[in-house]
Amino acid sequence: MRLLTLLLVLTPFLSEVGQVFNKYVFSDWDFVPFLAVAITIDTLTGVYVNAKLGRIHSFRMRSLFEKLQMYVVGLIIIHGLASHLVDGSPNQLVQLIVPFGKGAFYFYMLACEAISVEENLQRIGKGYLPKWIKTKLMDYKETGRVEQRTPPQPATPSEAGYAYTEAGCADGDCADH
Repeated sequence: MRLLTLLLVLTPFLSEVGQVFNKYVFSDWDFVPFLAVAITIDTLTGVYVNAKLGRIHSFRMRSLFEKLQMYVVGLIIIHGLASHLVDGSPNQLVQLIVPFGKGAFYFYMLACEAISVEENLQRIGKGYLPKWIKTKLMDYKETGRVEQRTPPQPATPSEAGYAYTEAGCADGDCADH
């Protein structure tokens, strides 16, 4: 009976705490499961690889907690940037920039996890990403942007080693000239 009374008394308070948390700390709960799955896959592949290599150490799990701390702080900061108000209204400049920044930050976290999984698996010779995707992810991780490579231009006939005659045929390719 005491527990029921306690729950009835705390329910309005907990509801208010939840609303304050969603407004000022973090509210994009749709992204969290994607990040949790990526972190879980990274952790499991790391444990698997280290077990295969005989290098399991408890202190390596600290990196998981350090990563979680960094992600939580980053998520709170990006939420604060995206949600803050100036004189009761959204900051118009931030509203123009943050949707791209928020998406880029979320993609950055997922890309880091994908790269980490790839690095884990490559340590035992089982990488899964095609080289061009891995290169794009590494470029993004290092520079924050993906370089758009221009496709190679087709070579002109003279660059390809063909010499045209006046009749327009390349080095005797035309039988009737």
